[in-house]
Amino acid sequence: MLSLSLSLAAGARLRVACNDAGGGVLSTAEEYAAAGFGDAGSIDVVGCDACDRDTHCYAPGTASASMKNGVCVCVCGSGGHGEACVPVGASAQPPAVGTASRVFVLEGVTVRSVFAVPADASEVTLRHVVLDGVSPVLYVPWMARDGVRIVVQNVSLLNGAVLYVMGGGGLRGAGAAGSDESGPVELSVCDVEALNGALVLTGTFPAGSVLTVTDSLLVAARSTPLVYLPGSQSLPYAPVLVLSGLRLVRSV
Repeated sequence: MLSLSLSLAAGARLRVACNDAGGGVLSTAEEYAAAGFGDAGSIDVVGCDACDRDTHCYAPGTASASMKNGVCVCVCGSGGHGEACVPVGASAQPPAVGTASRVFVLEGVTVRSVFAVPADASEVTLRHVVLDGVSPVLYVPWMARDGVRIVVQNVSLLNGAVLYVMGGGGLRGAGAAGSDESGPVELSVCDVEALNGALVLTGTFPAGSVLTVTDSLLVAARSTPLVYLPGSQSLPYAPVLVLSGLRLVRSV
């Protein structure tokens, strides 16, 4: 796991549990800070046996969480679906062809070429998708100005595939317009498996954003090219989770 240049502005908090880096377990805020996860004073570390809505569930969609038979179970509130109470339920389907919509859904497919999310999209869902050797970018400033909900659920990253979720200023040549004026971003990454692939979070996210990564397995035996991150080609290791130039403002 790799973290680069993570900035937590005033009011932002990073909540972490059960992570390791460089072959060692990260157990204190100071160890997370030393690994590049920002200031120790803004990092909340909870134990692996903790069970609460902010650690094991997608908090905005969760009413409560409790242990049942040794497993942390999320109880969904209004708008929450599935084991982690993510925003989009299994019954959601893509809009009909030719229908104007601010909802973009990619489901049950293998993707080997880059796809484009429509401008002004307010909801983006990738579910039961295999990304094979591609590097798609979900660029928040080109999405809806009144807030964006992004769900990445049961997605596999194979053969060097990299999924980028970029806030303002994250995409070279695109500018940072709108990054601080847009509505909050709700990002839920759940049950993602990367085998020689990577997940990249970069750029500035609007105030009030909630970024959640849970129940994911990220493994790399060789280095994955990060084509949208300047200077990354010289990295001597194989990153799988990259937080590069990530700035959170009054966010979680």
